[in-house]
Amino acid sequence: MATRAEIAAETDAKELAARARQVLPGGSTHAARNYNPPLYVARARGSRKWLVDGTELIDYTMGHGALLLGHAHPSLVSAVQQQVALGTHYGAAHPREVEWAEVICSLVPSAQEVRFTASGTEAAMLAIRIARAATGRDYIVKLAHHFHGWSDPVSVDLGSFGGRGGPVGVPAATAALTRVTSAGDITALHAAVDDRQAAALILEASGAHYGNEPLDLQFVQQARALCDQTGTQLIFDEVVTGFRVAPGGMQEVLGVTPDLSVLGKIMAGGLPAGAVAGRRDLMEQLRDSIQHPGTFNANPLSAAAGVATLRIVADGAPQRSADMYARTLENEWRNVLEDAGIAGRIWRLNSILHLELDDESAQAQLPDVMRAEGVDLLHTSAFCSSVHSVADLEESVSAFSRVIRRAAQR
Repeated sequence: MATRAEIAAETDAKELAARARQVLPGGSTHAARNYNPPLYVARARGSRKWLVDGTELIDYTMGHGALLLGHAHPSLVSAVQQQVALGTHYGAAHPREVEWAEVICSLVPSAQEVRFTASGTEAAMLAIRIARAATGRDYIVKLAHHFHGWSDPVSVDLGSFGGRGGPVGVPAATAALTRVTSAGDITALHAAVDDRQAAALILEASGAHYGNEPLDLQFVQQARALCDQTGTQLIFDEVVTGFRVAPGGMQEVLGVTPDLSVLGKIMAGGLPAGAVAGRRDLMEQLRDSIQHPGTFNANPLSAAAGVATLRIVADGAPQRSADMYARTLENEWRNVLEDAGIAGRIWRLNSILHLELDDESAQAQLPDVMRAEGVDLLHTSAFCSSVHSVADLEESVSAFSRVIRRAAQR
């Protein structure tokens, strides 16, 4: 077994990948972290990260969208350092959890009360249970392609419409309790909830995959009205969009308030955490009828990081900075495509960019070839932060230009 010093000094990503395959299923800890060639990060700061071999990358994965303030923000680092010296787990309530919940309730329109979890996936599970307990109904409704973590109810039919099949490991009886409708189809949504058997409708108010497949505001408004008419609880999954697109998340941007909100990522500055926030009468199910333990719920380290982060983003200034940067990058990358005569499109949800090239082969290769040019994307999306700089912009445009010119010459 490698010593700590040997691990710290490791510079061979291929050797690390070989070791990983011996102890990690598939050699990875996340379905989206299997890179070819292997990718191992040694450290990160601001808008950049450095691989174990010293390679420097401009980072647009930003902790899978969790780092609006960039890597190792000084305020967050200080807050965590101070807290770790005071203890990492008390096995009891602590002041930071109260402060954390107070900040969330002050920012998120739907939040009258908050219950913390250890991840966004757990928060989605809990939100569904709260809705079922409150309504006495078993079915839930989700929109095709919308992602809410990997738990059984929301894993059904991530890539298809209307079916009842579940992925491997999800019992058919469980999958049958999830109704999947086409995003944007209000007629299909009516059919899914009109029998008043659905406890909840859960959706990404931004559209699937944080705006990759945008959702029309009118549909969200109609969904709100339909849920009111049928007694169905409306759940917004704001794990990605919460605190990023605005201090109050997508619900602030759209002016539509759900009954329950699922939060994660930015709420803890990149440390592990999730939360359900919602109407007091719904959340009080956790006092009256639902048992919800969790060893790491509102753990002091995540709470300290969360309070530090949310205090900074509360006035919306970091969001505006990230949005402005993303708008400029969007325009520059679009100009590159147009100048090269390459068919494709680039669109944006506030500080999140999405890229799509008509050439399927070029699209599939885009993350790898951009990384080879010093720019790390999350698949073909870019999460911009408040600390991305003019130098980052110039280098990112140059890198994209080199990649697109090569694609045009093929």
